Amino acid sequence: MGNTLCIYDGDVQTRQIACLVGSVLSMSAYAAYTETMNWDRYERIVFVMGPRQAMFSHFAAWQPALQHKKLAFLWNDFQNIYTERIAAAIQARLGRPLDVTAFVSAENWLDDTIRAAQTIQAREKGPVHDDGAVLQAMEIFLAGHNTGVLSTGWGQEVHGTPIEYVYERGAFYFFSEGGRKFIYLYRNGHAAFSVCDAFTDARHLAGLQAEGTVRFIEPSDKEYGRIAALKGISRKRLVAMPVVLHIIALDVAQMTFVWSGFLRTGRSLRQTYLF
Repeated sequence: MGNTLCIYDGDVQTRQIACLVGSVLSMSAYAAYTETMNWDRYERIVFVMGPRQAMFSHFAAWQPALQHKKLAFLWNDFQNIYTERIAAAIQARLGRPLDVTAFVSAENWLDDTIRAAQTIQAREKGPVHDDGAVLQAMEIFLAGHNTGVLSTGWGQEVHGTPIEYVYERGAFYFFSEGGRKFIYLYRNGHAAFSVCDAFTDARHLAGLQAEGTVRFIEPSDKEYGRIAALKGISRKRLVAMPVVLHIIALDVAQMTFVWSGFLRTGRSLRQTYLF
């Protein structure tokens, strides 16, 4: 998906909603309905309208520019009963359907806006399971690095640990003497791990995030010696150590890779692979 423009009705509340939904969707900008729009820069348009309906009279003028855009409409009011009615009126003015329509209540606008943004995201082209070129690009990137940040958390507590890794198709392995991260890993078996290049410019972006579930591999487990060998740690060294090295295994559910190289192959900048 390309860039997104969120157009709001001119008041404080719809501006807050436009800003929030744009930040969740990523690669977005927001503007009041009275501003001059450069439509060519955006693939998706999100309209955020409140009871004053100030932007409604502009849809007829916008109609030619919006025929091939992805369109979403968020109605911000105290009651949901008008959402479909206003959406139908907008569709009549545009001469085409809206892709997403959502209600954002005045009382619970934060949670409603997040849900609306997630609904819009769900309409995007989904992640891939079997695109070998995408997975290969991810694994080549991982082979060229050895350190990232393991993110763990429980309740309102979060923790980030810089840590070396071994990657083997669909799994990361981390050696650790222990520490605070284990408190969260025992309580919450889900974690994320990220690896990135230092930023230079937009033509050389590379950052990967993996999400999945955690398990622990101890010295008595059959898998322990094989993973240690992958890391280059000999059995002799392990036996000589005065402390135990635990292995944290992150079994990956999905990996998302933002890489400028995808653009050169005609793909979107961001690719997600499901395992």
